[in-house]
Amino acid sequence: MIDRYINNGALKTNYNGPQWQLYLDSIIKICPNIAIAYQLKAIPFIKFGDYATAMPLEDKAVELDPQNWTAYRGFLKCIFTKDYKGSIIDFQNAQLLTPNGGEMDHTYLFFEGLCNLELGNYNKAVENFRQDIFIQTKGDSAKESDIHYNTSFYFGILYYEMNDNKKAKEFLLKCLRKYKQHPEANFYLAMVYKREKNFDLMHKYLKIAKESLSKNYSLNEDNTIYVNYPHQISLNIIIEEEMK
Repeated sequence: MIDRYINNGALKTNYNGPQWQLYLDSIIKICPNIAIAYQLKAIPFIKFGDYATAMPLEDKAVELDPQNWTAYRGFLKCIFTKDYKGSIIDFQNAQLLTPNGGEMDHTYLFFEGLCNLELGNYNKAVENFRQDIFIQTKGDSAKESDIHYNTSFYFGILYYEMNDNKKAKEFLLKCLRKYKQHPEANFYLAMVYKREKNFDLMHKYLKIAKESLSKNYSLNEDNTIYVNYPHQISLNIIIEEEMK
């Protein structure tokens, strides 16, 4: 049935079209205990912001197959619905099911750190990002090149929020060494220099941020086309800062 209705059915169509839902409704009616059918059925609702319809479907997928879908639901809560407390619970449960696993190119601890950052739980976020880095590098400090640039970016944002300019610069520059056109890292580095009243460097990095966005550089996360990630910026934000 999975081959017929999903692999050779829904997945051969566009999720925006009516056939997508028809195939998935058919398999759910025949066999209502196939978790991936609910997860796939939720996709178009997630993409277009109908979370009230999508999340009960994601809940059903987790109920039927927590091993495969708990972390994914945690990702949706973190990035799409901004349910940071719920996301932390999901990622902690996912950690128990699949220790040191990952979702959407990041460790579970990365997303837990991002949630704690947004909740203002800064000390917890510091520990989360440290553990995220430890997992990525396997505890080898010589493997700094293995660290995802957005781990460094959000660690920098965390220290920026904590008013630790030195640490904020350290991590934002680490991000830029891997991805020099990162618009947000350039922008927030400019804001650190603004705090320090180093206006030459402030304008330097604002200019890079503006040019990068104008050339369609971004956070480079898959779902930014559908939803804004925490601390994602726009050209208007940069222009407003330039005019101050």
